[in-house]
Amino acid sequence: MSTELKRMKLELGLYQQAEQRGLSFTDLLGRLDDGAYLDPESALDPFQQQMAVRNLITVGPQAVQLEAFYETDSRFLFPEWINRQVREGMSLGKNALRLSDLVSVETEIDSGVYEVLLSEMGSEVTPKRIGQGGEFPTVEIKTGEQTIKLSKYGIALAASYEAIRRVKAPIFAATLRKIGFYMGRQMVDDAITALVNGTGNNDAAAVDQVAATGTLDYSDLITFDLNFDPFESDYWVAPKDVIKTVLNMVEFKDPQSGFNYQQTGDLISPLGNILRRYDGTLLSTDRLVGFMHDFAIEKVTERNASLVEVERIINKQIEGTAISEMVGFAKIDKDATRVLDISF
Repeated sequence: MSTELKRMKLELGLYQQAEQRGLSFTDLLGRLDDGAYLDPESALDPFQQQMAVRNLITVGPQAVQLEAFYETDSRFLFPEWINRQVREGMSLGKNALRLSDLVSVETEIDSGVYEVLLSEMGSEVTPKRIGQGGEFPTVEIKTGEQTIKLSKYGIALAASYEAIRRVKAPIFAATLRKIGFYMGRQMVDDAITALVNGTGNNDAAAVDQVAATGTLDYSDLITFDLNFDPFESDYWVAPKDVIKTVLNMVEFKDPQSGFNYQQTGDLISPLGNILRRYDGTLLSTDRLVGFMHDFAIEKVTERNASLVEVERIINKQIEGTAISEMVGFAKIDKDATRVLDISF
């Protein structure tokens, strides 16, 4: 890794400039003065390079105390460092349903309301040759009748600067990741609700039923998987009790699957689907959701919005500072998701 790192002068206006130019804070740092401060041979991104050149070590035994961020212009890196810890927390987890499992497209907008884009494909839209002079099948693309409104997800910090100034960075980072983890859980609830119930644009998921109410067996899973047409599911989501039933099916009890679960804790992949656990009230205890990730959820956020109140953080006004994000969820294609009812 190259060590030719160059220290740039930082100021509050950089965050404002990034917003005006439609860039992330990190991207802006890499473009200032035509990249004069960027070492392209470094494995570190522009933000990490500016952290390194100031010796702001935030992991390991040599990690700094938080007050180090307030020496000279290092304070202007603190909001972005907080953002990164929170976003990392949002992606934590192994078997639990995560937002990244559901979201296939991310869109940034400048307002709090978003018009959902819908595409209507009739049954005549099938792969076929068109004779000379013939007309191609039509796919209608339009905005939905119901818009989605972005909601704010967040947590306020109840700690003063004096209380945290001597805290080591890794400890505070763990707290921030925990905040991100809980915010991610809140977003998952709303994202899967949009996936199953739709957004009011006649886009609720189709519901299948098992052969015998109250009983889930292997043949039900085969039928459910084959009901996806023309889409193919690659994710299955279910609550704990349903997952226990699937894990205990004879068909999924081969020695290799059992070995992997015991050694890694990773769930099996029934019929090639990634299995995720979700215990929210939406699925109660007797439903399973399948979906194709590429056509699942569109996450809509405010353009280049920071998770934290930048000026408050820079000015040491930690007490009462909110960590929040404005987010909405749209459904990409209603036919790419199906629900299996086990009790009806």
